[in-house]
Amino acid sequence: MSRRRRIIMILLRMLTLVFPAVKRRLDQYRRFLQGADGPLALQGLDSIRDKEFHCLGGGVYALLAPGKLRRHVLAFIIAFQTISDYLDNLCDRFGIQSEPVFRQLHTAMLDSLEPGATEHSDYYCLFPSRDDGGYLAMLVDQCREALAALPHYPGCKEYMLKFTRLYIDLQSYKHMERRAGEEKLAAMYAINSSAAPDLYWWEYAAACGSTLGIFALAADGQNPLKTWAAYMPWVNGLHIMLDYFIDQDEDLQHGDMNLVSFYGPRKQVERILWFYHLARKAVQSLARARFHTLIVDGLLAMYLSDAKARSPELANPSRQILAGARLRAGVLGRMAKVLRKGGII
Repeated sequence: MSRRRRIIMILLRMLTLVFPAVKRRLDQYRRFLQGADGPLALQGLDSIRDKEFHCLGGGVYALLAPGKLRRHVLAFIIAFQTISDYLDNLCDRFGIQSEPVFRQLHTAMLDSLEPGATEHSDYYCLFPSRDDGGYLAMLVDQCREALAALPHYPGCKEYMLKFTRLYIDLQSYKHMERRAGEEKLAAMYAINSSAAPDLYWWEYAAACGSTLGIFALAADGQNPLKTWAAYMPWVNGLHIMLDYFIDQDEDLQHGDMNLVSFYGPRKQVERILWFYHLARKAVQSLARARFHTLIVDGLLAMYLSDAKARSPELANPSRQILAGARLRAGVLGRMAKVLRKGGII
């Protein structure tokens, strides 16, 4: 099969298999939350409404899995990403700046990686609101059930936990009081800089904030060490830097930390492109290199097709990034714009 035909087949499967399945599962979560009252249910609904595209994009990794395992991988991705988005809302919207509170909430992510377990940590024991109608425990159980069906999971669990612990560190520090959080993140990079030299601390922090490496391992656990090396920091870093890039104005309005804002405008373009090219290079070591390369190009397409990337401040830098990328990223970007206009993503 030619490269072009292979890409078309992946895109068709995304549109006809992955996206409808993601939307159906998220509709189930909405119905679950509509049976509950209170601020936690509201935040759950808000996170699904505002961040659905995270599950749509992450769901593409299910296409890496063998056919008989695909539904289990997709179920894990949707539930795990929904936990991530929901907890991010809780950390953002309750005016709390306590690292212990954030870490306790995120024990749900660690619990979700323990198939066969039946107990749940007391996720809300430090949080001002506790009654979510069983929502978070339900998501944890869905992750556990899905992972229990994956025969390769024991071989990649260690690295999925490594990714998750770094994610929890990032979330716990970035929601603290601004200066204290920056100091914690800078110190975290200082400890780990030998594994990822030549970065700014905020670039390493961005790489810690992605779930893509976790999804890549859930879908295909052939060589977890190689996947770790390709995704951390390159693919993960590119992912979250693009996310922060398009959210700069929104984060400024809310007073939220934005990791890309630590650059000057010109440096943003330069460093995002640097990550892009190194991510493309890094994934060539993986067994399904063409798929992962498509993911890297697709990240530019997804984020730079967003309306926020066409704001007066970001329109020119967005064009510069696409101009410095491979042609396929621009082609995928135009396709993504069509899908956005059609309400598909």
